[in-house]
Amino acid sequence: MADNYLEKRMEEYRAGKLAPKRQIVHVPASKKSGDFCLSFDCLNVIVLGGCFALASAVVEAFRKVDCRVALCHASEKECRVLVQRSGCRYYPFDPCDEERRDYVVDDVEARWGGVDVVVDLRSVDACPSERVDDTATLMLLHSHPAFSFITSTSTTIRMPI
Repeated sequence: MADNYLEKRMEEYRAGKLAPKRQIVHVPASKKSGDFCLSFDCLNVIVLGGCFALASAVVEAFRKVDCRVALCHASEKECRVLVQRSGCRYYPFDPCDEERRDYVVDDVEARWGGVDVVVDLRSVDACPSERVDDTATLMLLHSHPAFSFITSTSTTIRMPI
């Protein structure tokens, strides 16, 4: 009888049934007059390459609103720290490789049920550090479902002289 109990408990442990249930509680911020607040549903986001500082800021902006993020970037060493800090999924390869990009899209669809947003930063080589957070926030806002009329945006980042 003890063997059956232990076997059953071991099966439950392996299946993850014994793990404590995590409960996420969202507390809305107090609104002041003139505030504009958006609620984000869980979006599945793929971020492709680009300037690491900007890619990092975009990943963190989407993770702050509980989106699932997959990052495709060639800077493996820098991305490992970002992945551990933010909790995104990382695919270590050059995002210009079309075959690998297709694999990422297929993998994300299989794991998460689809891709809602693709942030393609491959054409951004550098971004001024003071504009990184603003640009990431703008990309986050543009991906909100309330702004579904925006299908594509292009940014030109001008470096100060």
